[in-house]
Amino acid sequence: MGSLQEGLATVGALIIAAVLGYNGWQSWQLRRRRARSEVDEPPPVDPFPATTPQERVEPGLDDEPLPATPVAGDAARGRAPAPRIDPLIDAIASFVFEQPVPGESLQQRLPRSARAGTKPLLFEGRNARSAEWELLRPAERYSELQAAVQLASRSGALNAIEYSEFVTKCHALGEALGVAADLPDMAEVLEQAREVDSFAASNDAQLSINLQAQGVAWGLDFLLQQAQACGFTSLAAGRMALLESLDEAQPSGDTPRRYAVVQLQFDAHAELAGDPSMPVARATLLLDVPHVPQALQPFARMRDAARRLADALGARQVDDNGAALSPAALDQIDLQLQQLYAALESRGLGAGTPAAQRLFA
Repeated sequence: MGSLQEGLATVGALIIAAVLGYNGWQSWQLRRRRARSEVDEPPPVDPFPATTPQERVEPGLDDEPLPATPVAGDAARGRAPAPRIDPLIDAIASFVFEQPVPGESLQQRLPRSARAGTKPLLFEGRNARSAEWELLRPAERYSELQAAVQLASRSGALNAIEYSEFVTKCHALGEALGVAADLPDMAEVLEQAREVDSFAASNDAQLSINLQAQGVAWGLDFLLQQAQACGFTSLAAGRMALLESLDEAQPSGDTPRRYAVVQLQFDAHAELAGDPSMPVARATLLLDVPHVPQALQPFARMRDAARRLADALGARQVDDNGAALSPAALDQIDLQLQQLYAALESRGLGAGTPAAQRLFA
């Protein structure tokens, strides 16, 4: 290692040490203030009174606000349930309250940005009445709060700087709530993040089958008609999908969740141009394997849709390099997929589950 590399490594180590020292100092200061207040101050009134709408502090324009209620997922995946904290893919900090705290008060004290670097943050409370963990609701009261940062995603593993940002936000939240955060050890978290990332990288698959026009390109209107005849629904310009629900237990009042089993993509500019005769020479069927339950048989549906569309359009089925895809090659892919599904299930991250969709995002 050259002198320059050694110098950079030393500087990096000093920076991380400084961040850890600062976080430790914050924790010590918070504990000292709490100890002093317990000795010197009279018994406090409820520190989390219900606030009026005029007292609410709205997020600024420079940060992404944290949603307090479930939101709809990407239209390409159907309606997704709200993300839930999962120890399989999250590092979790906890806050325990002496008295239950209103959900509205907790919401107002959450960090303005729901991210640490590239990793999303999640917050859940333990309902004081039901003792169940749930997304914070204004009308409920909570005995505990959990804050979580995702350990890995397709962008890579959680790193030391991202975890330090999470720690800093937890300390600030604890300061606002008057309780100290119980945080997991940084070295253990980063080791777990690397292990989760390694597993995800070894068990990820995004498959495609390209339909290539032979000779004359198709008209856009003709392509759309044939895709709709095969069951595809339009999602956006240049994007369609086979949407299907899976028979599974749903919370009372919820509609069954719909998955984009297979997507069909083509030149979005052709559709945006508004000319139904615009030529299109190539379309691609896509399957994001970890995002679709195995029970929906997505690869079989993909192969069937590719065959039907190829026949209707007079197209060739080719790979990304333009080489013809044979049934034998697709059979081999199918065998490999069965192993991938088994690996995901054995890890508790079955394809199509909310945790798998978060990890492989």
